[in-house]
Amino acid sequence: MTTYQYYMAEGEWGKGKRIKIAHIDSGLNEWHPHVGKAAGGIAFQVSKEGKITIEENYHDDLGHGTAVAGVIKEQVPEAEMFAVKIFHDKLFAYIEVLCAAIEWCIEKEMDLINLSLGVNKDVDAFRFICDKANEAGAIIISACDETNGLFWPGYYNSAYAVQSLENGNSQHFQFCPGDPIQFKTLGFPRSLEGPMQKFNFQGHSFAAAHMTGFIAKIKEKYPEVRTKQEMNQLLKEIGEHQFS
Repeated sequence: MTTYQYYMAEGEWGKGKRIKIAHIDSGLNEWHPHVGKAAGGIAFQVSKEGKITIEENYHDDLGHGTAVAGVIKEQVPEAEMFAVKIFHDKLFAYIEVLCAAIEWCIEKEMDLINLSLGVNKDVDAFRFICDKANEAGAIIISACDETNGLFWPGYYNSAYAVQSLENGNSQHFQFCPGDPIQFKTLGFPRSLEGPMQKFNFQGHSFAAAHMTGFIAKIKEKYPEVRTKQEMNQLLKEIGEHQFS
């Protein structure tokens, strides 16, 4: 099984200019120096009546979303980041809420959707919305935790699965097109101060964030690439060229 190695030297790649990234997580703390002002955002949650409601307040009360966003902004500081809040008092959300969040990303014509999270069930509605996102040109990059059975959406043909790589660095990733886990890269976040420090650990969530940054750099240079399948072909060409 072929595995390609990529080194994203800063001088050869951009900083994500004109790339729209939807970050679906616990929101964003725009006052944090690693993140700054978002290009926009929204919050989804379930009311007491069991209905999905929409709010404009996407402030991060947990810290996870901000920590992950800091990694993305470190990779692509010029990208337009949109905070899509689905986690509120804990890192849990109903699958219907996640589907609604991805539907919003499609409507807003996002280029990339970062999911530093995973789902433990293959749900038809979830598969459908991920397929729809890919067809619309919104590439999904998802953390995949096989140990805890959080396989989806990374195992779908319409999304990417990412795991953390031992001994990785912030400018390197691996691509294995024949493996369900197609990407492996650094799983460390930036150092955080204050109460968010409790989320400052290594893991697949942060590997997905690094990978979202790498894909944003590639899309900036090759804006004609829209779907996962087109990205796969481009990555193979780049990988083969590096070793030719």
